[in-house]
Amino acid sequence: MDLESDGSSWSKLPLDLLNMVFERLGFVDFQRAKSVCPAWLHASRQSSPNCQIPWLIMFPKNGKDYCLLLNSEEKKKVYRIQDLGVEFESRHCLAIYGSWLFMKDARYNLFIMNPFTREKISLPSMVSRFGKINIKRTINDMLCLNIDDEYKGNPEKHIRNPEKHISIDFPRLWIDDKTKNYVVLWSIRSYLVYSKRGDNCWKHADHCSVNTVGTVDMVYIDHKIYLYSNSRDVKVLEFSGDILRQIFETQVNYDILEEKGFESEAPDDIRKAKTEHLVVTMTGEFLRVKCIICSDYYVWSFRIYKMDSSNNKWEKLTSLEDEAILLDQGITVLASATEGIDRNSIYFSGYHSLRHYGLDRLWSEEDIFVFSLDIEDAERPHYSIFRSIQLSGARWFVPNFKHT
Repeated sequence: MDLESDGSSWSKLPLDLLNMVFERLGFVDFQRAKSVCPAWLHASRQSSPNCQIPWLIMFPKNGKDYCLLLNSEEKKKVYRIQDLGVEFESRHCLAIYGSWLFMKDARYNLFIMNPFTREKISLPSMVSRFGKINIKRTINDMLCLNIDDEYKGNPEKHIRNPEKHISIDFPRLWIDDKTKNYVVLWSIRSYLVYSKRGDNCWKHADHCSVNTVGTVDMVYIDHKIYLYSNSRDVKVLEFSGDILRQIFETQVNYDILEEKGFESEAPDDIRKAKTEHLVVTMTGEFLRVKCIICSDYYVWSFRIYKMDSSNNKWEKLTSLEDEAILLDQGITVLASATEGIDRNSIYFSGYHSLRHYGLDRLWSEEDIFVFSLDIEDAERPHYSIFRSIQLSGARWFVPNFKHT
C-alpha cells in the first residue's frame, strides 16, 4: 500500500489490519499506538495488548483508595490507578488472577474487583456454616468461629475464648473477563470452600472426599484444583457440575537424603524457615519449589523438583529453560521472546511467602524479589523507585487488558 507523504493514509488502514497490529503490541507500544489518531483509538477498543510480562501491583499504606503499578518494560515509571472506592481503603488483597483482585475489607466482606475497569463483584457473606464450622458476626461487628463439639464438656472455655480472627487459607481466584464467570476458593480448618457465579452462599467440599488437612499449597488452573500436601503428594480435583471430585493423586517416592542435603547448605545457627510451593507449568507438569530463608529473611535458597510420572518421584530440575515462575500464583510464564521478564527465574514476594507459613512480620519494600537460578541469587528490582513510596504490600501478576 502506498501511503501519502503526510501520513494521512495511516488513518485509513482497514480495521482487520489494525487489529492484527494491536494484538502484537505490548502494553507500552499499545498505549502509544492508540494515540496516533481517532481511527487507531477506535481500533484499539477492539483489541488488547499482548501482555505476558509480570507487573507489580503495590498497595500504599494508611488507607489509600488507589494502587500503584510497575511495568517491567519501563524501568522507572510507576502508574497510579485512583478513586478505587471506600472499600479499597481498608482492603487486603488475598489473590490475583489476570487483572482481577480477590479482596477482603476490615469487616471481612469479600469481593473481587478489576482496578483497571473499576468493576466490582460482591461475594457471599462469610457468615456461614461449613460442616462443623459455624461463623457468626458478633455484636461488636467481629467474626466468631465455633466448631461443633470442640468444647464439649467445657462450655465455659468457648465463652471465654471465642475466635475473632478468621484465617482464610490458600485463597485462589479464576474469572473469565468476557462472561464474568468466576470461581473463588479458600480453605478454613481443613474445609475447602468455594463460590461460583450465581451462588448466594459459600459451598464446601464434602469433608470425607476432600480433606485439606496437611495441605501445603493449592493452585487453580483450567477448572482444576491442585492440592500439594506435606507428604509431597499432589491431588487434582475438578468440578462435576457443582460437585468437586478427585480425578488424580500421586503416590510419591522421594529421596530423604537429597532433601537433607539441601537443608544442610544453610548453617543451623542462621536457618530461619523452610517453605514449599506447588507450581503447575504451562504444559501441565508439576513442580515442587522448596526454599530456605536464612539470616534476616533476605537470604534465599531455592531448589526445584519435577514430578517424574514414570516412577512417581520428584527429580531435581536444574533449569526452567525459557520459562519463569510466578511463585505467588503457582504458574510459569514464557520468557524466551519477551522483553522485561528474566528466563530461568522465580518472581515472588518474600513477605507473602512468610505470611503463608505463619512467619508474620511488618511488610517492607525490600520484600519484592526476582531469584535467578543461573546465578542462584535474589535481587530486588527497581529498588530506587520503592525508596520514595510507603507501601503495605505488593504482588507480581500478569495483567489482562482485554476489553469487554
